[in-house]
Amino acid sequence: MSNKHIQIFTKVLLDNDIQSPMPSDLAITDSTTPPFSDKLIMFLMSLLSAAGMGNYATAAAASQRSDLAMNYERLSLEIGQYAKDGADIMISNEWLEQPPGTLDKEQLAKNKNQNS
Repeated sequence: MSNKHIQIFTKVLLDNDIQSPMPSDLAITDSTTPPFSDKLIMFLMSLLSAAGMGNYATAAAASQRSDLAMNYERLSLEIGQYAKDGADIMISNEWLEQPPGTLDKEQLAKNKNQNS
């Protein structure tokens, strides 16, 4: 997903004759031994997803270009789904509590009618 986001914004920069930044994956190791726990990485990815959504929202609000604002909004939805998938993984591994939700009012009504 990140490569897609990078490609979209790199294209915008290059179309406007602006040099795009260098990729940050130049120092990635080929080690197969994980240096951090899955729990820590999932928490970090959740934090980065939330920060990314906030950055896109701020950028969309400050941008005077509708083409960029549309990209920010569209990509924010993708990040939101990615963040939800990550939260579901953390909940299923009991690294995060299930957030409070609303009651199923239809089920409550059925139970009430059955008990009456």
